[in-house]
Amino acid sequence: MKRSIAAICFATLLPWAGWAFASGGGDEEVEREYVTAPNAPAFQTWEQADQKSHGCISCHTDSDRKTMHANPAVVLGCTDCHGGDATVVAPAGGHDEVAHHDAAERAHVLPKFPSRWKSSANPERSYTWLLKESPEFVRFVNPGDLRVAREACGACHLPLIQANEKSLMANAAMFWGAAAYNNGILPYKHSILGEAYDRDGKPAAVESVIPEGLDTKRHGVLPKIAPMPAWETVPPGDVFRIFERGGRNINNIFAEIGLPNEFGQIQRLEEPGRPDIRQSFRGPGTGLRVSIPVLNIHKTRLNDPFIWMLGTNDNPGDFRSSGCSACHVVYANDRDPRHSAIYAKFGNMGTSQQVDPTIPKNVPGHPLKHEFTRQIPTSQCMICHMHQPNMFINTMLGYTMWDYESDAPFMWPEKQQYPDAEKMRKILDRNPEEAAIRGKWGDLDFAKDVSLLNPQLKDTQFADYHGHGWNFRAIYKRDRKGNLLDAGGTRIADDDPDKWKKGVHLSSIHVDVGMQCVDCHFSQDNHGNGYMKAEVMGAVEIQCQDCHGTADALPTLKTSGPAASKIGTNLLLIRNPDGKKRFEWVGDKLIQRSAVTPDLEWTMSLVKDTTDPLSGSYNPKATRAHTMAMGTDELKWGADVATDQRAHGEDKMLCYSCHTSWTTSCGGCHLPIQANWKTERHKYEGGFTRNFATYNPQVARDEMFFLGKHGSIKGGKIAPVRSSSALVLSSTNINREKIYVQQPPVSSSGYSSQAFAPHYPHTERKTETKDCEDCHLSKKNDNNAIMAQLLLLGTKFIDFVGYHAWVGGDGEIGAVQVTEWDEPQAVIGSYLHRYAYPDWFADHQKRKQELQKAEEHSAGVVNCLQLRGEYLFAAEGNKGAQVYDVASIGNKGVSQKFVTAPASPLGQDTAIKSKNATCIALATTQPVAPERNTGDLMRVDNQEQPMHPVYKYAFITDAEEGLIATDIETLADREPRNNFLTRAMTWNENGVLAGARHLTIAGTIFYVVADAGVVVLDLEDPLQPRYLKTIPIADARASQVQFRYLFVTADDGLHVVDVTHPEQAREVAGAKVALADAHKLHVARTFAYVANGAEGLAIIDVTNPEQPKLYRMFNAGGQLNDARDVIVGTTNASLFAYVADGRNGLKVIQLTSPELQPKFYGFAPDPNPQLIAWYPTRKPALSLSRGLERDRAVDESGHQVAVFGRIGSRPFNLEEMRRLFLRKDGTPWYVSNAVDDNSTRAESPATGSPSPERRPSTAAGDQPPVTPRR
Repeated sequence: MKRSIAAICFATLLPWAGWAFASGGGDEEVEREYVTAPNAPAFQTWEQADQKSHGCISCHTDSDRKTMHANPAVVLGCTDCHGGDATVVAPAGGHDEVAHHDAAERAHVLPKFPSRWKSSANPERSYTWLLKESPEFVRFVNPGDLRVAREACGACHLPLIQANEKSLMANAAMFWGAAAYNNGILPYKHSILGEAYDRDGKPAAVESVIPEGLDTKRHGVLPKIAPMPAWETVPPGDVFRIFERGGRNINNIFAEIGLPNEFGQIQRLEEPGRPDIRQSFRGPGTGLRVSIPVLNIHKTRLNDPFIWMLGTNDNPGDFRSSGCSACHVVYANDRDPRHSAIYAKFGNMGTSQQVDPTIPKNVPGHPLKHEFTRQIPTSQCMICHMHQPNMFINTMLGYTMWDYESDAPFMWPEKQQYPDAEKMRKILDRNPEEAAIRGKWGDLDFAKDVSLLNPQLKDTQFADYHGHGWNFRAIYKRDRKGNLLDAGGTRIADDDPDKWKKGVHLSSIHVDVGMQCVDCHFSQDNHGNGYMKAEVMGAVEIQCQDCHGTADALPTLKTSGPAASKIGTNLLLIRNPDGKKRFEWVGDKLIQRSAVTPDLEWTMSLVKDTTDPLSGSYNPKATRAHTMAMGTDELKWGADVATDQRAHGEDKMLCYSCHTSWTTSCGGCHLPIQANWKTERHKYEGGFTRNFATYNPQVARDEMFFLGKHGSIKGGKIAPVRSSSALVLSSTNINREKIYVQQPPVSSSGYSSQAFAPHYPHTERKTETKDCEDCHLSKKNDNNAIMAQLLLLGTKFIDFVGYHAWVGGDGEIGAVQVTEWDEPQAVIGSYLHRYAYPDWFADHQKRKQELQKAEEHSAGVVNCLQLRGEYLFAAEGNKGAQVYDVASIGNKGVSQKFVTAPASPLGQDTAIKSKNATCIALATTQPVAPERNTGDLMRVDNQEQPMHPVYKYAFITDAEEGLIATDIETLADREPRNNFLTRAMTWNENGVLAGARHLTIAGTIFYVVADAGVVVLDLEDPLQPRYLKTIPIADARASQVQFRYLFVTADDGLHVVDVTHPEQAREVAGAKVALADAHKLHVARTFAYVANGAEGLAIIDVTNPEQPKLYRMFNAGGQLNDARDVIVGTTNASLFAYVADGRNGLKVIQLTSPELQPKFYGFAPDPNPQLIAWYPTRKPALSLSRGLERDRAVDESGHQVAVFGRIGSRPFNLEEMRRLFLRKDGTPWYVSNAVDDNSTRAESPATGSPSPERRPSTAAGDQPPVTPRR
């Protein structure tokens, strides 16, 4: 490339300091006249070039590469690239002389805002200040910046620059589009937004040049993107009550404090205890009736800055330049050779190794050398790709986000921190996670050396990079119980001092052999192909089989991915920087050579060899996986299974569906807005405004594995799915009132915003792959929970309970505060609470663990209640069912926290009168809005499935009337004037539901506990139930479903019902655990937690549902003795149970933690319960609201619940699910991980493949167009 980068180093240190001094401090703009340098020439003589460097080298004297290029054919002078005046020569004397300062200012291009450019280093967090500078100065600082790269580099590299300007790395259209769609802001799944700027730094709209006949939708090509509007003008997508019409006092975003009657109108007086909470008295997009997620994108550091701007240059892992130089100029970011290869020895703090004497070697923010390179390490890529919306490539290196709990004693200070506003702002500018203001890693000196703690750590190991200031924990091979395993599968003791050496770090096998990102992703993947893409997969040209081949064929070594040309890129033509071939056949072996590390090469794994018994690479397990026949009677496999008869063919599923060792699973993030925090915008015009949100990961797991259907760009093939950064939002206004608390948005398609997406995990391995029992029924029948997880039905393990536990009692309802409000929002009394808030934890112990804050309201006998969004649904016996508005539950300014109507039932009536309402249930605990999912925009453009009408209703059981339905869509339409609920259906055919007392909804199948037992109903038409069957269980009390089994409590204990076919549901003989007084239950993965009256909490192992076993009974030393209901949820890394303990009130129990259960990272760690908190409710506690489902995307009937983030992607439908475990006749089929080399295996070929086949043609006619200097 022809661009010099000397002034990435910003020339000398002292003149910049002089400019800052001359400006008088602050951010005052200095008026300057700029001279635009000529475009850098493609050709010139060395004599001409030397004239353009003459004055520069009189001061800088030496350079690593005087043209920045290793290619000696490149002839450039300093000012060709940087501009400036090369005729100015350094005077005699040292650099601190006044004459030298004067010469430097005449030679250099000076900034408009000198206070922002204080040294030769990249400034920290320059963001939009770079945009405010002139193009001439930007070119002087970095000729590779996209605003000026055409001038400095375009003579040779214009096609690459033009492609890069439209690439996802520049515009992030995929992130903005997904954020807008998933959070209900814009209804377009094909993004219309993206970041771009013109030469002057102004926001720009960008258009693609679309060839005639190109199917843009199929290829994911965006015709045009526009800038993100200012957050102050974007209407909210949220259905939160504060955004509804009806405001009186807030007229702009600068609402007044302490002036209750500033307008002089009595109508606008604030009523004591009933303030005006609506955010504007005008329409959407006015006042504070705006989109808060858009504010987050503008102000909270999520995955920005993009390559239009400099990196933030403030954390290990954040040092880079902008534009072309963002990748091609390497900085020191990571000391791990697996991540940084040949650059690891230079540290992680962005210091320089340049020979230029004017560049300090100990100041962060300098490139390693004045040199462009194609030897780009993964650590350079990780600067941007370390966060979920940006592909989250941490997984390739074997890391995920830290959860604040593992090895907490090393990461939290012994004394609780009480940071002031100045300290908070200093830390949060560098790291947006609020927990950092209390943790040790808020100190950069600690953060940069976190990985040096690894030899001392017990729970995890940390990475050496810290993009955004975050910590990343390593993932190790474990069994489902959480036992650490060595390479052979042998368990490693928790207290083994060498356990990390013996363990298997689950990085990609590609990383293990020494590969870096650029060894797979070549020029086009990194620069783009000139089209703007809607999603990442659409921008990738490489696929697994391009390098590894298939079970039947050797690799073509031509790219075939969605972004590949018709003929593909011929990989045999690629040369490394040292001139050697990247790929080469050597005999029967395919060799790949590292693009980064000299002399490093490896032999490629060829799939065909693994299926050839005569090959040294033959692997019967791999052969079985690749050649398994679709028929499930014999499970036949082998070479004579025809390609079109294979179950796992490349036409049906993506390679990494099996070759994934693990997938990151984000259980959501909390973004709490603070109105009194004034911060800077990170995009476009910049500037300071009020309102700022921190970014707080809540649950980050690694043992969750999902499958679904990829989008249309990938042909709808089966692929791994990940949970995808679902948000919950909170807001504290200028009066420090919590105006909404932990609320999830609703997507534009009406699905829940608890988003999922098909995903390439980048965690390929040979041994630690997915196996048969990960996706099909195990012969041991011990993977029911695994199957529920796989199919995205949910396991009720990572449910989000949140700030309050919602309790129903005998005459009241209540919301008990169970976590801290500050981040991290630790459960009070928990392991994390002890370390993050040691003072508050000590106070809690002094109070004998009694919780202090709750809001309570009189009610009927509440045997069932459910919170969804800002509404609490309660069944209140003879009072019927009532829906409470609890939007202001955290608002200190509102006296009435539980609202049935704002004034009278004439304006709102959300009660359903009935004779004896015993239970109320919703088809999901996730907020949804089915009415949004209609029309051609959803069906055709967005390729969304329709939502089932069952999601429109709340369902009530009444002991006398049966089953009642009421349409609750009115509560999700942003219109407060139609909040009236009426009966839509009442059903009790032949009195079959007499004594109905509990309801479980599994898609369109309803399980009603009644006098006759468990009544099974089909509500495919929600208003016309169809009776299926009654399971006669005497005195049944409650039920809960997990995949193929329904767990039922009765007066004699826990029963198990096989509901594989609901119409044929049957109680499993002998599958019973006797209990004295079983009430309600919660099944979380492999354990059923049963509220067992006087005996406390019964914990039952249901790993094999047909062989349940009592694991243990827990009564907290007799303190838990009236248990009526239980829910389970995850907070950070730990599991908690919340128990409605009758006359004793609410009990909070920690089930796992690094201290209680060292195997806490397992899929099903054994619980070790410990009572940590309790609250004495005024009336006996009878019921609890289940938390927000966070791992459920589809119901048991195959109907989608949560939004998927790729065009055309979706969960499996019912028929597709059943193919994984049922034969055509409906009977289950079972598998084993062990390879049974029996007679059903077809014969393999007798001879190996001839070596001539291994040398694909590279005839000229097959060659793709040559990209300049690939």
